[in-house]
Amino acid sequence: MRLLAVNLNYLGDALFTTPALAILRRRFPTATIDVLCGERALAILKGSPDVNHLILRPPHGGTGRAMALVRTLQQGNYEAVILFQSILSNAILPWLQRIPIRIGFAQDGCQPFLTHPVAPRREGEHVVEAYRRLAMALGEPAHPNEVYPLNISVTPADFAFAENFLVRHEVAPPVVGLVVGATRPQKRWREEYFARLADKLWTSAGVCSVLLGGPEESEAARRIQGRVNAPLVSAVGTTTEKQLAALVARLEVVISGDSGPLHIAMAMGTPVVALFGSTDPTETGPWNALSPANCPAVVLYDALPCSPCRKNPTCQGRFDCLQGISPERVFEETCKLLQIEMQRTTLPMAITTTGGER
Repeated sequence: MRLLAVNLNYLGDALFTTPALAILRRRFPTATIDVLCGERALAILKGSPDVNHLILRPPHGGTGRAMALVRTLQQGNYEAVILFQSILSNAILPWLQRIPIRIGFAQDGCQPFLTHPVAPRREGEHVVEAYRRLAMALGEPAHPNEVYPLNISVTPADFAFAENFLVRHEVAPPVVGLVVGATRPQKRWREEYFARLADKLWTSAGVCSVLLGGPEESEAARRIQGRVNAPLVSAVGTTTEKQLAALVARLEVVISGDSGPLHIAMAMGTPVVALFGSTDPTETGPWNALSPANCPAVVLYDALPCSPCRKNPTCQGRFDCLQGISPERVFEETCKLLQIEMQRTTLPMAITTTGGER
């Protein structure tokens, strides 16, 4: 079988598809499984044992992406297409190319063009579970109850980079990673909160912090460094996606909003304190398929009446949902995880809710 998966671009979205890709590989071990995806997704999926070829698509939507999909379908002689990104144009084009098996979510007008329509993601359903349902629509895996974790293939060179980074900057364990960015402003914790937390970790617990993020967060990282008295190293904008994963694997705890690096930390087995407000952690929160004991995660989510607003905040830019998560609260949860890491004991995953009910 030759199968094409039409994937997404953001780091977190791409990582969320890796358990589904693992299901497809176990179900069809000799199949050719190709993935059409954006640049960031390609970077994080590179080296996956579940993928034969990664095909880069244009960075923006419209005609360019449509033509890339058409060319890929025409050249690949595919028997099946699975649409992780189930939008109408992605459903119509495989139908026009007469691909025999077309799997996707029955949403946005896609259903008439699919041979295997799958119910759209339900409210409160984690995105990983929804993608798993897409994969299983092609046939039950050998072990229907088997669950696969998020997966990143990191090279020895990437781990060497991480080790050299920590040595070069004289950062001694325990070390906490602070992820300063996210795709939308309403998902970003306040810069002054990061600065206060870094100072408190250093003065009260003797813990070093490292700033993490992409090039677009470089200015924010400099502003945070300018606010602190504690030693604060920045890796923002200096790593590839795989180098970031290797560096995260060397840290004791990662603190992040709903972002790609948060999910990279989960994939690498690093405990996290996840800060949620405009998005629902039951849908896009830390995913640990194996056991919460293997990778402890604490989610701070106040569940305000306006949450989750997703892409449509109503607070005029105040972002009350994250403003209410104080550095002191995050410090307390971080110290708990640090103690657990040092003692090599276990902690169940917890969603801490205050100020409202789910």
